[in-house]
Amino acid sequence: MASKQTIAFFGATGGCAGSSLACALRSGYHCTALARIPSNLVTSLTTDHAISASAIEANLTIIQGDAKNSSDVSRALVSPTNSSHVVDIIYSSIGAYPNFQLSLTTPFVLPDPTLCTSGMRAIFSALSTLGMPTSSGRKPLLIALSSTGVKGRARDIPLLYYPLYKLLAAQPHADKRGMEEVVLSDRGEHIRDFVIVRPTALVDGLKGVEKVRSGWEWGVQGEKGRVEKEVGPAIGWTVGRTDVGAWIFKNVVESGGWEGRCVSLTY
Repeated sequence: MASKQTIAFFGATGGCAGSSLACALRSGYHCTALARIPSNLVTSLTTDHAISASAIEANLTIIQGDAKNSSDVSRALVSPTNSSHVVDIIYSSIGAYPNFQLSLTTPFVLPDPTLCTSGMRAIFSALSTLGMPTSSGRKPLLIALSSTGVKGRARDIPLLYYPLYKLLAAQPHADKRGMEEVVLSDRGEHIRDFVIVRPTALVDGLKGVEKVRSGWEWGVQGEKGRVEKEVGPAIGWTVGRTDVGAWIFKNVVESGGWEGRCVSLTY
């Protein structure tokens, strides 16, 4: 039986990646996670996802550090089962909640307007420094959390969302757009492939992963060997963070076959 892939998580204290990490730990995957405050991640896993302390101790290596610091990122990218390899999968869900300010044009601003973009650049810089393959001899697969309304070629949000996104999410979306551009321009230099996940408006609560609808388009059109016709985005109003994380783990990590796609998720 083939061994399970190793996974490095960035932004796992948040809802989507935290849910995926919890699924991975329940299934016995060996994972690393970079966290500014490790105790917050442990509390989230035990309280929000009912992960036992023994599962965390056995299968999770937490690295304290900053997602924009390539040295800290490098330590999280090293495989927890073999220090001469990098992890098989990199899962980035870096982000921050915006702050409110009294402004008619930009009422919500990020404390760090380029966090997602800078964090992705730090991952690629760390991979260059490490210069190690995965256990299979290949480069790692990257899973990156983005958003609908950011960069798709086809409409992927309800029409009523356009003014709301422009008013409320202009700065976060600009950062996600920059992150996607970093990923799409890599062309195999640091990673063997990518899956960009674009959930619609995220909410708490869950309906079950079977209620999540997906659509997709190629991240880079015209790539050799990628002739499957795009199904187009799945358009909807909301989707739960926990269900998004469970969907990604089930379909991208365990089943595979989404490489090179930008995947929209909604109920």
